[in-house]
Amino acid sequence: MSEDQPPVAAPQGDERAGVLRTLRELPPPVLALLCGIAVNRMGSFVSLFLVLYVTGLGYRPAEAGGALTAFGLGAIAGVVTGGAATDRFGARNVIVASMALSGVGVGAVGFVTGYLPLLGISLAIGAVTQLYRPASTTMLSELTPPRRLVITTAASRLGLNVGATLAPLLGVWLAGFGYRAVFLADAITSVVFAVAAMFVLPGGRPGREAAQAVRHEDGTRGGYRAVLRDRRYLLVLAAMFATALAEVQYQAVLPLEIRDRGLPTAVYGAVVALNGALVILLELPLTPYVQRLPMRTAISVGTLLIGGGLALAGVSAGVWLLFAGALIWTMGEIVSAPSSNAYPALAAPGHLRSRYIGAFAACHTIGYAVGPAVGTALFQYDGALVWLMCAGLGVAGFFGMWFGVRTPAHETAPAARATPRPATDLN
Repeated sequence: MSEDQPPVAAPQGDERAGVLRTLRELPPPVLALLCGIAVNRMGSFVSLFLVLYVTGLGYRPAEAGGALTAFGLGAIAGVVTGGAATDRFGARNVIVASMALSGVGVGAVGFVTGYLPLLGISLAIGAVTQLYRPASTTMLSELTPPRRLVITTAASRLGLNVGATLAPLLGVWLAGFGYRAVFLADAITSVVFAVAAMFVLPGGRPGREAAQAVRHEDGTRGGYRAVLRDRRYLLVLAAMFATALAEVQYQAVLPLEIRDRGLPTAVYGAVVALNGALVILLELPLTPYVQRLPMRTAISVGTLLIGGGLALAGVSAGVWLLFAGALIWTMGEIVSAPSSNAYPALAAPGHLRSRYIGAFAACHTIGYAVGPAVGTALFQYDGALVWLMCAGLGVAGFFGMWFGVRTPAHETAPAARATPRPATDLN
């Protein structure tokens, strides 16, 4: 928030606030940021159409996969760099820079035809498009009272999921005008987000004075080394990586499993549609009830359900079990994701918040990046091993979250409802 803006305090009775009340009482910049995140996601087409564009230029599928891999590597670098940049330059400045650079880079993709330039621009786009993730999460946490952050995170996820659902439909329509139209539309949404962020979001370096006070008081400095010294948070990061490694198998291996059973592709489409529909329809309404649980319980149990639900895909007992497994892993996502995505901001000291968020996002991104290669390699050797791996990762994630997640101060101190951000005292 801007340096002359007072800290945000939670209203009285905040612990029982529902979804509508929370959204009504959010500061206008938070609402604007939530809308911007949703619209930007709806207009994000690069990862969806990059392979089709590259193969359409005459390159082999493996070469197209190389471009997508470069995009993924850039994304990993982007979330790590985004955490550091937010700490140094402020959340709004990073969001504006990320979206503006994304607009330039994505808009240029449709005019690049050489393979090495395609690799380079894919790497660059992957990085700049992900810079904003730690910045936007940091800003949400700075402008939202601690007791409202989980619901606000669920609202942000709703926008992302709705945007992700609509993006392929809109992209397919635009592809009828050519891939340049697809990438230019993506670029326009990014630039519009950048301009809106410049004029609507508060500037400054959030919590700068408080961060300096904490830094001098506890003798620590910022940087990822300080994050890595938090041993309990390392357990959380490892558990997040394990969860992502398991979760991505529904995209990488589940369609292969369904195909090898002789089932139609429509079954896979129905399973994925069930997951998306339940998350969109149920996550936000259920979050006020889920957050009454201790955060450690919600995150760890949800993680276990994700691994267990995916593991059921390895049991050949009929199509119904595929849908039962999807229901279980989806409920695990609904239970754990809002709390786990809010946790880094609640767990971090003020001067390390963006680094904690960046490290968490990086572990999730790395898990999703390497998961398909691991899963498909295991599936080629023995398909059952993939689902046993998911079960094991679910159990490992459960224990990592259970022993790693601390209890945020707002869960134990009634007086914390009226204290400003940040919530840095954990026990």
